[in-house]
Amino acid sequence: MSPGWRSRLPAAGLALATGILGPGRADAEIPLGQAAGWHLSTDGRVNAFLSVAAGTGLPAQEQAVLGAGTADTPTSTNGLTATRIRNGLLTSILGFTGTKEVNPNFNVTARIALWMNISGSRTQNVAGDVDPRELYAKIEGRWGSLLAGSDSDLSRGGTLVDMRIAHEYGLGSPCATRDASGTGCGMVGFGAPFPWFDPGLVYSTPDLSGLQLSLGIYDPATVDNGKLDRTPLPRVEGEVKFDVHEMIHVFASSFWQVMEGTVQEVDAAGMQVAKDLHTNAWGAQAGGMVALGPILLGGAACGGTGYSPLAVQSALTADTQGVLRNSRGAFALGAVLIDALRLKVAGGLGVWHLDKNKDEVGTMNASGAPTNPQLLEQNFGWTVGMYQTTGPVHFALEYFRADSTWYPLGVASATNPIVTVGVLTPRQAVNFANAGLTLVW
Repeated sequence: MSPGWRSRLPAAGLALATGILGPGRADAEIPLGQAAGWHLSTDGRVNAFLSVAAGTGLPAQEQAVLGAGTADTPTSTNGLTATRIRNGLLTSILGFTGTKEVNPNFNVTARIALWMNISGSRTQNVAGDVDPRELYAKIEGRWGSLLAGSDSDLSRGGTLVDMRIAHEYGLGSPCATRDASGTGCGMVGFGAPFPWFDPGLVYSTPDLSGLQLSLGIYDPATVDNGKLDRTPLPRVEGEVKFDVHEMIHVFASSFWQVMEGTVQEVDAAGMQVAKDLHTNAWGAQAGGMVALGPILLGGAACGGTGYSPLAVQSALTADTQGVLRNSRGAFALGAVLIDALRLKVAGGLGVWHLDKNKDEVGTMNASGAPTNPQLLEQNFGWTVGMYQTTGPVHFALEYFRADSTWYPLGVASATNPIVTVGVLTPRQAVNFANAGLTLVW
């Protein structure tokens, strides 16, 4: 989610389509100087949001993970109230870009951008992290471009749609209340996967009348929860996108990664033996958006194996025996631009579902006792917000409702633990009110 992907609220709704329908360097970059054919510029943003949460606490013994369940200290009646000052969907960013035309058919670019957290833990006087998320060299010619280094990976499509329609200058889902480090989530965890900023090599074709293909190889990720800690090959990602007259944007992307590891299992003789694992994680995503005058509509859907809301993330991606889980999700958003007020009103909803593996326990374990903690089953969220632009300042006022549901567990009799007297479905519902501003240059 490079700051170069941002667009300013226009004087006419249709004009927004030009900035919406694909990433590109910011037109608000500030030139710093030039020498030896190099042109150096800077761009960035600083933001801060007040995020207030109120709802039910995390169900007893259930696990909270980013984008899936919210943990905080509950009241005596298991209510939840929390307030944080935090980043938006993007952190504060300070970026520098250097470009040089070697010859008319060969250009080079160097990009360094520091992503800075406004907060993290609740301990006072502990500075937030500084992360050089964008750190790459890029060469371009008539043949296309090659990017080498760290930038957002090719699973970015859904989050870009979310940014352009709703949360580019907002927060959306805060991911969690206790931990405020890093970016917010927008619709991530509620139908959109998060694009990571991993080291990689990415080739992109030239723009072919609105069509562009990209293929990248990236540093692979491991899953500690499933002992999938060996990655013999890089992660491979691909993306195709197509723009029509700067009014319609569609995209599709996918990833594939080999994962290996070793787990302990019990053989027929009751002995612990080591078992080597070899599995394939994969995912696919598709979506798009349309700009029709002052109306913006769009959305995306995703699914795969070993494809959690936050990409490869141990608590959800695999079970304890290294078997990857299946998941799927989708979201839809819409917005209306009110040019006279330089105001955008946006809203939408999204859902993400995680499947249990066939060998994972159901509502009761083998002895008939209740099983807890359970696996998160589904996230459902909806959002509405107002975003107003005054010069370089973008104001945001949002509401986000997050509903999380875990798989049901059996309730055993108080006198006989092998007798089930009911089934309990753990749930959590949290309301978030976010207000803040973003200063962009």
